[in-house]
Amino acid sequence: MLEEAEEIGRRARRARLRLGMTQADLAAALSKTQGWVSKMERGHIELDRVGLLNLLASELHVHPNDLIGRPYNSSPAENQWQVSAAAIMREMRRYDLAPVFDGTPRSARQLWQETTRLHRLRDAAANMAIMQVLPDLFRETRALAEVATGHEREEAFAIYAVCCKFAHTSAHALGHPELVGMACERAAWAARQSGDPVMPAVADWMRVWDMWTTADWD
Repeated sequence: MLEEAEEIGRRARRARLRLGMTQADLAAALSKTQGWVSKMERGHIELDRVGLLNLLASELHVHPNDLIGRPYNSSPAENQWQVSAAAIMREMRRYDLAPVFDGTPRSARQLWQETTRLHRLRDAAANMAIMQVLPDLFRETRALAEVATGHEREEAFAIYAVCCKFAHTSAHALGHPELVGMACERAAWAARQSGDPVMPAVADWMRVWDMWTTADWD
């Protein structure tokens, strides 16, 4: 078991460094201490709960099987969209934290052009492809909102809300209820920051759609 813990720790460390994430950032995302992360990466802590392993994988943008070194049980396409969904969830959970982004984010005008690509994918019902595009776009848009001011900052939040709408639609199509719910919440949050009177209406429409599809009117 010690050897397995060491392997998981090494894989987790490699995944964290690929993201440019500090041990402190990962600790905050996991509600753990930096010391705990350090011990886990050195193999001194065994991840004996599936929920914790899944959370760690989600925060590191990898599939749990990548951490434990086991083969995937489903098709590669199925695995890929689930990994992408986990990455989107991670970005949404970090909505009120400083984004981890290397370099300078593109302008709002350039990021709006990226949403045009998403519209084409949506029209082609390419939901898995949408899932693959969104994690990086969420991260860059949030980074722009962090450094921009005035109208440019409002535009960044509007783009974030639109990305939430794409995540919401794809999550419905692929069957990911947790992402559906979180996309709704984050869309409403971003819409309030956008300064665009249409954006809150989009978030409200997402909630109504969820109530209609689930018949949950509470």
